[in-house]
Amino acid sequence: MQPASPATAVELQTVTVHGEQPGPALWEVRKGSHVLWVIGTLLPLPTHAEWQSPELNNALANSTELLEAPSAYLKMPPSLFSRLALQPSAKLNPGGVTLESLLSPEMYARWRVLRHKYLGDDDALEYQRPIVVAEQLYDKALRSAGLSNDVDVPGLVEKIAHRHGVRVIGVRYELVITRAPPVKATDKDQQQGVACLDETMHMVEKDIPALAARANAWATGDMTSLQDLMKGTHYDPCVVAAINGDFEHQLNVPDLPKRIEDTWIEAAQAALTRNRSTVAILTMDQVMAPDGYIARLKSLGYQVRPPDGLAP
Repeated sequence: MQPASPATAVELQTVTVHGEQPGPALWEVRKGSHVLWVIGTLLPLPTHAEWQSPELNNALANSTELLEAPSAYLKMPPSLFSRLALQPSAKLNPGGVTLESLLSPEMYARWRVLRHKYLGDDDALEYQRPIVVAEQLYDKALRSAGLSNDVDVPGLVEKIAHRHGVRVIGVRYELVITRAPPVKATDKDQQQGVACLDETMHMVEKDIPALAARANAWATGDMTSLQDLMKGTHYDPCVVAAINGDFEHQLNVPDLPKRIEDTWIEAAQAALTRNRSTVAILTMDQVMAPDGYIARLKSLGYQVRPPDGLAP
């Protein structure tokens, strides 16, 4: 048998797992006899894979509380929320400007190829903002590889918690907003959108196999491979960062991620004090990053034991 060609090898890497899988192993954080079990979530994940984790089920069956994934809760008048939400979601380029006039000839040629492959030949896309078409391209490319950003792992974990009668505790940084200055689209916004479209196209052209491998490792509980695949990589779509950054800019809260992290650390420490056993939901980046949430608990003196095969 002849070895597979490089092109064939890359194509095979995009195959995603199906059927029931064990999911990821848990991190263990201890304070004396009290333990916090942490599951790390990941996106995208295989669209059709189902997972049943005996380890997670057992941890929840023996726990008092589940800490939700950390988030921000913004209190503001409905009229203000509507105004802010509409700004990052505006679809059309100002003044009827087309993508062809915004992109370099080389970048536009790449866009036309990818548009034809994943989005069809709808010319209406040519009038949409680069950040908007970037989001559509990313979503369609994931789906073509059997991946999705719509897999609600936190929701599934909460369902298991409710089944065991475990209290679900919200971990939200609350911010009260009474007013926000008007924000107008600028040339800088368009430049950032073009840069995001370029980054998204590169991801679609080059990184889909790695995203599939990472998703498969998470679903099958191959934590060693997952750790290796996440080292030195940045696969979070820039469209998410752009929308989050838009809100942070409008609300003038540049340190919002740090405020959310501080809120979670406080909640985790309180849970470790009051409960014999607690389960918490974080993203895999928050769990694995050298300066992430788990690393911070370790720096505060808590005992941390990662899943078997991973460095402490």
